[in-house]
Amino acid sequence: MPRIRPIARYALTAALTGAATPFAPAALAQGNAADAFGVEADETEEILFEADTVYRDRDDAPIVAEGDVRAFFGERYLRADRLTYDPATDVVVAEGNVSITDEDLETVFAGRVVISGDLRDGIAENFSALLVDNARLAADSAVQEQGARTRLSRAVYTACNVCDSDGEAKIPTWRIKSLRVTRDVERRVVRFHHAFFELKGVPILYTPFLQGPDPSVERQSGFLTPRVGASSRLGFNFELPYYFALSNSEDATFYPKYTAEDGILWQGEYRRRLKNGYHVFQGGLIDGPNQPEPDPPAPGRSPIESTPGVRWHLFGRGYQEFGDHWRASYDVERISDREYLRQYDVRRRGDISQQLNRGATNQLRSNFRLARGGDESRLTIDTYLFQGLREQDDSSTTPYVLPLIDYQHRFSKLAGGNATVNANIASIYRTAGTDSQRFTAAANWDRDIITPGGYRFHLFAEARGDVFFYQDLDEGTEICSDPTATCASDFPGLANGEETDVVARFAPTVGAEWSYPLAREVGGARLILEPRVQLVASPAGLNDAEIVNEDSQSIEFDYAGLFDYNKATGYDAFEDGQRANIGVAASAVWPNGIELEGSVGRQFRIQSTNAFDASSGLGEKSSDFVGSLNLRYKNIFGVENRFRIDGEGGSLARAESLAYFRAGPLRGNLAYVRLNEENVNANLIRREELTASGRLRIARHWSVGGAWRLDLERDRTIRQDFTIGYSDECSTFAVTYRRDRTRTTNLEPDEAFLLTFTLKSLVQ
Repeated sequence: MPRIRPIARYALTAALTGAATPFAPAALAQGNAADAFGVEADETEEILFEADTVYRDRDDAPIVAEGDVRAFFGERYLRADRLTYDPATDVVVAEGNVSITDEDLETVFAGRVVISGDLRDGIAENFSALLVDNARLAADSAVQEQGARTRLSRAVYTACNVCDSDGEAKIPTWRIKSLRVTRDVERRVVRFHHAFFELKGVPILYTPFLQGPDPSVERQSGFLTPRVGASSRLGFNFELPYYFALSNSEDATFYPKYTAEDGILWQGEYRRRLKNGYHVFQGGLIDGPNQPEPDPPAPGRSPIESTPGVRWHLFGRGYQEFGDHWRASYDVERISDREYLRQYDVRRRGDISQQLNRGATNQLRSNFRLARGGDESRLTIDTYLFQGLREQDDSSTTPYVLPLIDYQHRFSKLAGGNATVNANIASIYRTAGTDSQRFTAAANWDRDIITPGGYRFHLFAEARGDVFFYQDLDEGTEICSDPTATCASDFPGLANGEETDVVARFAPTVGAEWSYPLAREVGGARLILEPRVQLVASPAGLNDAEIVNEDSQSIEFDYAGLFDYNKATGYDAFEDGQRANIGVAASAVWPNGIELEGSVGRQFRIQSTNAFDASSGLGEKSSDFVGSLNLRYKNIFGVENRFRIDGEGGSLARAESLAYFRAGPLRGNLAYVRLNEENVNANLIRREELTASGRLRIARHWSVGGAWRLDLERDRTIRQDFTIGYSDECSTFAVTYRRDRTRTTNLEPDEAFLLTFTLKSLVQ
């Protein structure tokens, strides 16, 4: 058969039968390909060639394609300058700028390849591969076997760019050079034999064997990024996590932390995700030599037992659903002693991390909940266990709640509004302190009315009853730990020798709120103004001195809560009396991206109430002024302020401010807080702190940053962090210097260095 050299591009389909196959121009191939070439359509898969020139010297000779050759087999795709396919041996030889892309969109490159007809197995010279997430392999030669393993000689592996923005070759940030490399797709690993690890072309580590996850895998057992540090408390410390991929639904991480001073802190995490649930546990223990001595007992308290030599922590969170309506959930935080978390810098990680690290505050909380939800009703049964971390905390008066039951049912429209009934039961116990039980029942109704003129009226009413039962009043609580000495006036029954008490309260409330939102365009800016007035009436004198305030100790009075008709945070306290809440909010948005928001308000009362602490700014006939003032410019700059101003003297009682700046190479945040707190002796103490943090990019990949926390009231530094970091497309490195000036009875201030790094696709 004579050689054919068509002028236009031709397509040829060859059935992989091993027999000589005739061919035809592309015009014929546009029909039924099997009919055109005399092959049954379902006999085998087909390989499709496309090239500038396709020819065959004779019927039994190899097919030759030249000039921008393309070959397709299923989802695999080959390009080359020249390709020869021999149907008799089912072998393809591709030469010149060869590239092969598989079904996972991974591409390999070579100068010359000899492969099977299905483009799976073969030998390549001058091999390179572009894998998932920019990972790259290059070698003098490569042999692929059964589409499952690729063996390379004199290979280089990296996840970094090997060319700069101008297309010129550059030395990658890191790479591994190895005499032999095996990429096992079935086991999803890459094995390096006699490997050198290089940073910027400089060899820094040799290993006879190294194994890492294949770049295509989402998760696989192996080592994660280590953490290296040194501190004055722990000395040199090193943490090397190892990840276990146990199954498709569960995994674990083991991350022991070696410390030169105290030995090894054994730590680990277990996670399991089910169809109807999720569970994660983190824990650790250490038997260190530097066990702090027990704290001396506070006056009037029994001696604190010595902390055992083994110190530990346990964190956990999870839930399990039962049917369509029931769910059991839990959140666990327990430690061996109050100094443990600070000593070893332990905190919740990963899936159970929290925006607020309670370990750095004054209390841990464990909770178990059983809940049932429906379209109209909700039932929750909670238990709580607390652990105080302050030096003055006494575990004998720290409460545990068993149980806290809340039930709520919503009714359909009633008198044009929404109606709900609620029942709440709380039982509080102490090992050596006051025990109490409370039962609350309430019915609520509210309705919104919007008039044609744009006025909004909100009407509401509540009927609520509380019954309190107390035992062992003489043993006190964590708020009042020595009632016979300092708190007798809070417990009138103690003066008569009564250690138990029953108190009942009926607390109805009615009220109405008016608001009038206004909006208009002024000079291109959109302005919104909303005045609000709320009138609330309840009987006065509902906070009997015999009611122990367990759940309403903390309140943040601000504009957001000004229009809560009962500002108590729990059930023990109740905002009684007749009062008016008045405020106005305004905002303006300009087309250039500037936004300005502000609000201010105040409460007026006919009679004062003892429902709130003096530090809250509430309770007197005129409350403090509360408000906010926020300014933002696009996503570049912003200042957010919340404030409370003394209603009589005009002094600043509370202020919280946050400013941020994000432009070009600079990122920064500045936070300020000033407030008055009431201590256990009912004295007001001032807290004033300033926290600043920032990061400056000093080069394309380099940045410096720091954070500073100051106690302005005591004129001292609380904590300082300084960091220098490097980040590019394949790696991150950071060195942090930290000064923690926090001092407790058993812990001195700490200075520490921390080194962290990530090599993408190698260690994460």
